[in-house]
Amino acid sequence: MKDLIKKILKEETEEVLVIPSLSFFPDGIEGLKNFIEKKNIKRWSLDDNLYLSQYEGDLTWLEGLVSISGYLDLEGKKIKSLDNLQSVGGYLDIRNTQIKSLDNLQSVGMFLLLGGTQIKSFGNLQSVGGNLWLNKFLSEKYTNEEIRSMINVDGNIIRP
Repeated sequence: MKDLIKKILKEETEEVLVIPSLSFFPDGIEGLKNFIEKKNIKRWSLDDNLYLSQYEGDLTWLEGLVSISGYLDLEGKKIKSLDNLQSVGGYLDIRNTQIKSLDNLQSVGMFLLLGGTQIKSFGNLQSVGGNLWLNKFLSEKYTNEEIRSMINVDGNIIRP
């Protein structure tokens, strides 16, 4: 997974700031958000986990996130897009968000949860290292065989 992240980042012409850990910020997520905003960082990567389903603040600062080595949990958050996100090393939980597209996402190392989203295609997604939980639309549009012909899913495909 780390090789894929390195490859993706090398292909980009614009610099990507790699943040080694959330622990660098004494006030955690709020510190990370303030750092991204104050330094006007356009593209960044995090070598850690982000559990944001309990976070109450605005999430526009996530727009520049290119990759995350751990998990990204956004369940139930008011976020419409993760345009720049290309890889997630752990799981990606975007259930019950306003996200309508997987945009540039290419790989998820563990499981991917899409329930309650308006996502209508898999976009550039190439691999899911664990289970893939579908939303209603994708569940009705594709058979498991069709999904597996488009995406390397190592686990189960779970339908609503």
